[in-house]
Amino acid sequence: MPLLFKKDCHNGGIVAVWQITEPVEELLEELALRDCELSRVSSFKLDKRKAEFLATRCLIKEVLGITPEIDYQDSGKPVLQNADYNLSISHTKGYAAIVLSKGQYAGIDIEYPSDRVQRVYERFVSLDEQQFIPEGQRVEYYTLIWCLKEAMFKMFDEQSIIFNEHLVCRPFKFDEEGELKALYRKEKEVELSYRFSTVNGFYLVYHC
Repeated sequence: MPLLFKKDCHNGGIVAVWQITEPVEELLEELALRDCELSRVSSFKLDKRKAEFLATRCLIKEVLGITPEIDYQDSGKPVLQNADYNLSISHTKGYAAIVLSKGQYAGIDIEYPSDRVQRVYERFVSLDEQQFIPEGQRVEYYTLIWCLKEAMFKMFDEQSIIFNEHLVCRPFKFDEEGELKALYRKEKEVELSYRFSTVNGFYLVYHC
């Protein structure tokens, strides 16, 4: 299971991506899971979902040197119990991604660019945001904005967030990597910076 991407953030956080190549049984052998986690693995019907669950924990073990103990809030947000980090998790088609943050917020999302975003972009892209998107790069911009807003949704953990209203992406220039600035504006206003990278054909957005 190769570690494809790892970066240390300026505040002591870590972001990492792992390609999932092992079968479920091999991933299980790498971990000392609690009974509650083993039960959760057994509850998943698909091996793909089991592998994502286990690979995330193997990735945390790789970067921290411990088998993580992860519990979940009612909203589904993961909480790392045995290390002093805020945690965010994402998966896509054979990859697992994590961000571990020493700050107040942790958010990450990983996606492959796809034409399907053009069919649903109005659900998450505002009219103002559409103004800075070049005509010939709509898939790239829509996918990156989707990643950004998914990462923000995980960070603020508010189920009633409206993506094209409460989450605002500032104008940016698409590249292989760079910075995104965004505003959360629901009940309070918080403006934060995010990093993005394109790795192995997928897009990664994170804050740590």
